[in-house]
Amino acid sequence: MDSPASFCRLRWLRRTAVLAMIWLPLSAASAQASRLQTPDWSEQIIYFAMIDRFADGDPANNDQGAGEFNPQDGARYSGGDLAGLRQQLDYIQSLGATALWITPPVRHQWWDSQVNYGGYHGYWGSDFSAIDPHFGELADYRALADDLHQRGMYLIQDIVVNHVGNWFSYPDGRSPSDPAQGVTLKADKPLQALWQRNDPRIAADREAAIYHWTPRINDFADRQQELNWQLAELDDLNTENAVVRAELRRNYAHWIREVGVDAFRVDTAFYVPPEFFVDFRLSEDREAPGVARVAASLGQSDFFLFGEGFGIDAPFQDEATRKIASYMGKDAATSALPSMINFPLYGSLLDVFARGQPTSVLQHRIASMLQHFPDPHRMPTFIDNHDVDRWLANGNEAGMKQALLALMTLPGIPTIYYGTEQGFRQPRAAMFASGYQSQGRDHFDTQSPLFAFLREVIALRKQHRALSQGNPDVILADASAPGALAWLVQHGDVQMLVLFNTAEHPILTPPLPLGTQAARLRGVYGLFGQPKDRILAAGQSLALPLAARDGQVYVIEPMSSAASAVATDTAPAGQGGYDKDFR
Repeated sequence: MDSPASFCRLRWLRRTAVLAMIWLPLSAASAQASRLQTPDWSEQIIYFAMIDRFADGDPANNDQGAGEFNPQDGARYSGGDLAGLRQQLDYIQSLGATALWITPPVRHQWWDSQVNYGGYHGYWGSDFSAIDPHFGELADYRALADDLHQRGMYLIQDIVVNHVGNWFSYPDGRSPSDPAQGVTLKADKPLQALWQRNDPRIAADREAAIYHWTPRINDFADRQQELNWQLAELDDLNTENAVVRAELRRNYAHWIREVGVDAFRVDTAFYVPPEFFVDFRLSEDREAPGVARVAASLGQSDFFLFGEGFGIDAPFQDEATRKIASYMGKDAATSALPSMINFPLYGSLLDVFARGQPTSVLQHRIASMLQHFPDPHRMPTFIDNHDVDRWLANGNEAGMKQALLALMTLPGIPTIYYGTEQGFRQPRAAMFASGYQSQGRDHFDTQSPLFAFLREVIALRKQHRALSQGNPDVILADASAPGALAWLVQHGDVQMLVLFNTAEHPILTPPLPLGTQAARLRGVYGLFGQPKDRILAAGQSLALPLAARDGQVYVIEPMSSAASAVATDTAPAGQGGYDKDFR
């Protein structure tokens, strides 16, 4: 029998299908957008690319004549564009990725003289309904989506709802009673008409309340500042305003209709009230319906949105975890967002595999995410991204391989940040020869060792559904130092064992609690070569050797007692009981 949550979801989908008939005329212009059926997102592998730094397919659009383009300067544009992404889809797909997440392609502020930095990253919106000229045209975006869909791959667009670029500020603070006092405005304005109403000295602009007339956040622990003040001088939209909400729904529904975008990643979700997202997804406004309803009218019954809640917990702490969980829920009709990025897991992977923390830190994090998150299998996971240091800036390659193997064997949607597969150490270096910090060469090397490694562990995850669908049960961890870490995952009748040694020296694990039944441990992957099969005799324990920084994966296959006895009697030394063969 279906659970109450399942029943509510079914009822919502049926209602959406009926409403879709009402909204269908609104989406008539979307006939040209190619589409795929809604996927099981927990089975996907995401490749995340920063448009400006990935590939330059059309050099003619690089320099828009505003002094914003200089590939030698990390604060300015390098020249990557949508055409470049399209040219490198073979590269992305050959890694094993099934979805491409791109930074915002919308028209944005090109240069901010106040902070001496450019908007090449796309997060300083000026017009959320238009493509930025640096990245191409609408036809380029449609072509990228079409090419992805023809490959059976999905397109994820990064979106911003919290703010636009920086066109007004309060350098000396603001008078609570009069937002016109102390405000400074730039000479230009955003390109989108509604966002142009940004001068609190004009009565009509002030009364329209498109913005929170607030200064820069100075206390991130103050929830009211987090929600209503300016993040890094970026003009904070009044997302409680029905006019603003409708505009944002229209703007982002445009990309679903016109391009065929399959999912949205929502930037800075913590800076927006959770109730905004319910309206953003599910509003029944006939003129500007919620984006999930628009997608449903086009055949995407489970349009995927995941939010960025930048929160990393210290070892054995869960404050950020609970805050992230507060934006999710099992009921689609009431939760803010279907999913959030799993930042706490990132923090613990870094602690254990790069910083030498005890493996019990990751044991706690795995238990915590299973406890607090409604569905961790649908939460994107990562080891580095555009807002944090590259893994190799803080850790070594051996630890990075362990972290990536862990990512592929834990619940979540593994997300690979461009350049990780090429050993990048700079967070926003370019992949193409003429771009920022590229060392004058292209980096699309499918023969590089890290690319080959990532392709292997991605294939491992795809070949064994237990790794993407099972819930891990940590059976071994060290509370005092780096060392052994092991978990079991089970899906249906398949059970698998994942083992790590985070120490810089070989170890022999303690006896593994694998039950009392006879079994064969069939080795399917190892960081230093495929591990040999092991036999667990009925009633016996089994300890396994692990080289320094090793990682191994086994499928556990039940055996009859007689068969295990024969296998143990005839196996080479070390196949049963304690094994001291460190290879």
